[in-house]
Amino acid sequence: MTIRVVSSRSTAARQRGQRTARRHQQLAAALVAVASVAVIGCSRGGGTTKATTTTAEVTTTTFALPAGATATGLRSIESGQCFELPKDDPAAQDRAVWVLPCTDPHTHEAYALLTYDGTAVKGGGYPGTNVVQDWAEQSCYAAFEEFVGVEWTASSFDIETWWPSAESWGQKDRKVICSVYKSSGGRSTGTARGTAQ
Repeated sequence: MTIRVVSSRSTAARQRGQRTARRHQQLAAALVAVASVAVIGCSRGGGTTKATTTTAEVTTTTFALPAGATATGLRSIESGQCFELPKDDPAAQDRAVWVLPCTDPHTHEAYALLTYDGTAVKGGGYPGTNVVQDWAEQSCYAAFEEFVGVEWTASSFDIETWWPSAESWGQKDRKVICSVYKSSGGRSTGTARGTAQ
């Protein structure tokens, strides 16, 4: 099942961070290549010195399942559960999550699970991404204050919403998932329920 993902405030910031990380990796690879060429070029003199080469190993870091976490499908998440999105597979972020006890550091907490009941299309077809997205986001915003205890615009938490795609709609998917996460991008310990933050 495919779910669309939108972050209300920090999508652009997250994408900038991912682009910056990719640029740093590309820059590191370019520097290794330049250094290798420089070493080879410098060692080719007219004297009796032997030519040498230097190689560098590029390391990619992947993140494993956090201690105490359980991997589960995003569609299986329950209201009140705390979770993290997989860091080692961004493509899986719309399909899977790592569920953690809310007492452990975590990035997200599901605060509402809704069933889409907005504008319908004759014959039950998909109402369109914009229609479903608007309904999902408005519904999640409406449920936010009751959960956190303060209006969204005054909160240190932001909202991330998942809603049915055209593909999953055809598989009878109508589930909307509302979650909170720290606007600063950090982790939370404990529930956001009633914190008025």
